[in-house]
Amino acid sequence: MKKNQQGFTLIELLVVIAIFALMANITMVSLNKAKRESRDTKRLSDINQLRSALQLYSTDKLSYPVGDNVALGVDSRATLDTRGWATNPPTSPIFMPTVPRDPRMVNLPEDACTDASTNPCDYGYTFLSDDSYVIYFYLEDNVSNMAAGIHSATKNNIY
Repeated sequence: MKKNQQGFTLIELLVVIAIFALMANITMVSLNKAKRESRDTKRLSDINQLRSALQLYSTDKLSYPVGDNVALGVDSRATLDTRGWATNPPTSPIFMPTVPRDPRMVNLPEDACTDASTNPCDYGYTFLSDDSYVIYFYLEDNVSNMAAGIHSATKNNIY
């Protein structure tokens, strides 16, 4: 007499579960890389916007805002207006109504980037002279011709 088999064996079920787990793991790795790339793209966009706003400020004030190793985008430096880096609400003229914060640092304590930073950090601004400033920022991955790690931006270029 033949047995009528219905269902799957334990081995067959374990093989299918292992395949699904492997597929989920590959998807998560790809998703993490996409998140890092997205944050880095936003960082470069933020830096270009900050450079533009600082140029507008400099044209109006004939100098850049003062500050030494200032973390940008935090509550105490949420806007760039006639007062320089300031709290909200902004005062006219407004050069940047909302100063961006590093996407990885949202909801974390203030930590300005410096030339020695080795981990993601807030955009760090330093006034050098009436005609010069530097903004430090951190990239998590390689972007275009820029390696992962700390970088700087000035009025003339991004390094």
